[in-house]
Amino acid sequence: MSDHRPDPRDPLSELSASEQALYLRRSSLRFLECAIHLCATHMTLEEVADLLEQEAEQLRRFG
Repeated sequence: MSDHRPDPRDPLSELSASEQALYLRRSSLRFLECAIHLCATHMTLEEVADLLEQEAEQLRRFG
């Protein structure tokens, strides 16, 4: 990933950075959804829910 910061005097650069961030967010969400669906094909829904809850707890605790 790039740490390129948009030039506040350049609206195109700012728009590009904003759209890139939105694209990466959407891509990350799609990947997560696919991973959850894959887990659900090989685990019970209860197991998937437990796993997600454990992961959420770790994120909250350790960031």
